[in-house]
Amino acid sequence: MKKIPKTLQTVFKLIISLVFFSVLLSFVRGNELFAVVHKISWPWFAISFALTLTQLAASCAKWKIILDLKGKPLSYWELLKIYLIHYFFSNILPSTFGGDVVRSYYAGRLIENQSYAAVSIFVERFSGVFCLFLLAVIAPFLRIELLSNPYLFVPACTGLICAAIIVWLSLAKNPFAVPNKLAEGFFSLLRRLMARRRFVKLAKPVGYTENLYYKILERLKKLKGEMQIATDAVKNNQQFVRRLISLTLLFNILMWVNIYSTFRAFHVEVNFLAICALVPAIMLVAQVPVTVLGNLGYYESVFVFYFLLIGVDGAQTLAMSLFLRLKSLSLGGMGFIVYLVYRQKHRLQLEKREFVE
Repeated sequence: MKKIPKTLQTVFKLIISLVFFSVLLSFVRGNELFAVVHKISWPWFAISFALTLTQLAASCAKWKIILDLKGKPLSYWELLKIYLIHYFFSNILPSTFGGDVVRSYYAGRLIENQSYAAVSIFVERFSGVFCLFLLAVIAPFLRIELLSNPYLFVPACTGLICAAIIVWLSLAKNPFAVPNKLAEGFFSLLRRLMARRRFVKLAKPVGYTENLYYKILERLKKLKGEMQIATDAVKNNQQFVRRLISLTLLFNILMWVNIYSTFRAFHVEVNFLAICALVPAIMLVAQVPVTVLGNLGYYESVFVFYFLLIGVDGAQTLAMSLFLRLKSLSLGGMGFIVYLVYRQKHRLQLEKREFVE
């Protein structure tokens, strides 16, 4: 199958963004949204912004301890500037430059080791994703009556399966041997069936499925290799592992408090335990890359849908999620300013380099 051109993918995602916003605005009236935004509480507004900056600080601290493990130690301030530039590329600039790729480039130049810079970002992201999978399983028990809802039960099961796969990939020496033999036997059986006339029409879907399987297998093998590099990087350093886990949990706790304070900024009272129960499922579902600029439209729709499950008005949740978006874009704006004044010898030349996300 031919690969869809990048430009066409972007246009398609932009259309989906507009569709999601159209659906949102169809059941959230403009005057209701305006009424919610109009009565904003400025003290809570300030607290919410401060929490966003604290989340950024926690993420940067986690990245620093990973980089310092093998590379030459870098100042926290230097890494914070790079992290802000990452936000600019990730959340504002509609280009083929991935924020993590840019962050890896800058850090690699500073520590003179591009390979370990890439590993550090993988470890940071990987620890966050693994924690999200676990929280998607555990958090709904904080409001156990919600666990019977399929919109929490399915993400919980997905998180459990994904976490189990990660553990299996980490511990098994050759995790693909048995599944690969089973898959090869299955496809061999299908090919024998297709040799008969009445099953000829299965050729295309079976061929597509087989190609998809081998693509997924290659991705998993690559993931296994990266995980091995990450494991070797942190092996026999229990203090580092404890700090990594602590900062990952701190980030998620700050995220819960951030969402609670953002609701309060609009004078909306939401049970904190309900937020803790819902947010991991929301973040897991919102990871599906279906729209542009950080899943614009889709991200907000997921928030509105999930908080409707506990009776929060759609206009109130939309205002809260748009404010979260505003804070993310604000970090991107700060990152743009940092990028403009960043030291020329380390500055990424957009016109001379190409990165693929």
